[in-house]
Amino acid sequence: MQFGGGTDVPLPSDYDGDGKSDIGVYRNGLWIVRRSLDTGVTATQFGGGADIPMPADYDGDGKTDIAVYRSGLWIILRSSDGGVTATNFGGGTDVPLN
Repeated sequence: MQFGGGTDVPLPSDYDGDGKSDIGVYRNGLWIVRRSLDTGVTATQFGGGADIPMPADYDGDGKTDIAVYRSGLWIILRSSDGGVTATNFGGGTDVPLN
Protein backbone atom coordinates (compact mmCIF):
# COMPACT_ATOMS: atom_id res chain seq x y z
CA MET A 1 0.00 0.00 0.00
CA GLN A 2 1.30 3.46 -0.87
CA PHE A 3 0.75 6.15 1.77
CA GLY A 4 2.37 9.57 1.88
CA GLY A 5 4.75 11.31 -0.48
CA GLY A 6 8.43 11.23 -1.29
CA THR A 7 9.44 13.97 1.16
CA ASP A 8 7.18 12.84 4.04
CA VAL A 9 8.78 11.56 7.25
CA PRO A 10 7.41 8.08 8.07
CA LEU A 11 6.29 7.83 11.72
CA PRO A 12 4.55 4.52 12.38
CA SER A 13 3.25 4.18 15.94
CA ASP A 14 0.09 3.22 17.85
CA TYR A 15 -1.89 6.46 17.54
CA ASP A 16 -5.31 4.83 18.19
CA GLY A 17 -4.35 2.68 21.20
CA ASP A 18 -5.39 -0.70 19.78
CA GLY A 19 -1.96 -2.26 20.36
CA LYS A 20 -1.02 -2.21 16.65
CA SER A 21 1.18 0.27 14.84
CA ASP A 22 -0.63 2.71 12.59
CA ILE A 23 0.80 4.11 9.38
CA GLY A 24 1.75 7.73 9.92
CA VAL A 25 3.66 10.45 8.09
CA TYR A 26 4.75 14.01 8.91
CA ARG A 27 4.71 16.66 6.20
CA ASN A 28 5.84 20.19 7.18
CA GLY A 29 3.64 20.33 10.28
CA LEU A 30 0.85 18.09 8.95
CA TRP A 31 0.45 14.69 10.61
CA ILE A 32 -1.42 12.12 8.51
CA VAL A 33 -2.31 8.83 10.21
CA ARG A 34 -4.09 5.75 8.83
CA ARG A 35 -5.56 4.07 11.87
CA SER A 36 -5.33 0.27 12.13
CA LEU A 37 -8.44 0.19 14.33
CA ASP A 38 -10.87 1.27 11.60
CA THR A 39 -8.65 2.11 8.54
CA GLY A 40 -9.81 5.74 8.74
CA VAL A 41 -7.40 8.60 8.07
CA THR A 42 -6.78 11.53 10.41
CA ALA A 43 -4.94 14.71 9.38
CA THR A 44 -3.77 17.07 12.13
CA GLN A 45 -1.89 20.34 11.67
CA PHE A 46 0.63 20.56 14.52
CA GLY A 47 4.12 21.99 14.27
CA GLY A 48 6.00 23.52 11.38
CA GLY A 49 8.49 22.71 8.68
CA ALA A 50 11.59 23.24 10.84
CA ASP A 51 10.23 21.23 13.80
CA ILE A 52 11.42 17.69 14.48
CA PRO A 53 8.50 15.25 14.91
CA MET A 54 8.83 13.25 18.16
CA PRO A 55 5.73 11.07 18.63
CA ALA A 56 5.49 8.98 21.82
CA ASP A 57 2.99 8.21 24.60
CA TYR A 58 3.83 11.18 26.83
CA ASP A 59 0.58 11.12 28.86
CA GLY A 60 0.51 7.36 29.56
CA ASP A 61 -2.90 6.62 28.06
CA GLY A 62 -1.66 3.88 25.70
CA LYS A 63 -1.91 6.08 22.59
CA THR A 64 0.93 7.82 20.80
CA ASP A 65 0.81 11.60 21.23
CA ILE A 66 1.71 13.97 18.41
CA ALA A 67 4.73 16.02 19.47
CA VAL A 68 7.49 18.18 18.03
CA TYR A 69 10.88 19.42 19.22
CA ARG A 70 11.79 23.02 18.40
CA SER A 71 15.21 24.35 19.52
CA GLY A 72 14.95 23.11 23.11
CA LEU A 73 11.15 23.32 23.34
CA TRP A 74 9.07 20.13 23.42
CA ILE A 75 5.45 20.72 22.33
CA ILE A 76 3.07 17.82 22.92
CA LEU A 77 -0.54 17.39 21.79
CA ARG A 78 -1.95 15.03 24.42
CA SER A 79 -4.18 12.24 23.08
CA SER A 80 -5.85 11.86 26.49
CA ASP A 81 -7.58 15.26 26.48
CA GLY A 82 -6.49 17.23 23.38
CA GLY A 83 -4.55 19.72 25.50
CA VAL A 84 -1.06 20.98 24.70
CA THR A 85 2.01 20.77 26.93
CA ALA A 86 5.12 22.83 26.21
CA THR A 87 8.32 22.05 28.13
CA ASN A 88 11.77 23.59 27.78
CA PHE A 89 14.40 20.88 27.87
CA GLY A 90 17.58 21.07 25.82
CA GLY A 91 19.12 23.77 23.69
CA GLY A 92 19.07 25.08 20.15
CA THR A 93 21.85 22.80 18.91
CA ASP A 94 20.66 19.65 20.71
CA VAL A 95 19.31 16.75 18.68
CA PRO A 96 16.49 14.81 20.37
CA LEU A 97 16.71 11.02 20.60
CA ASN A 98 13.81 8.81 19.69
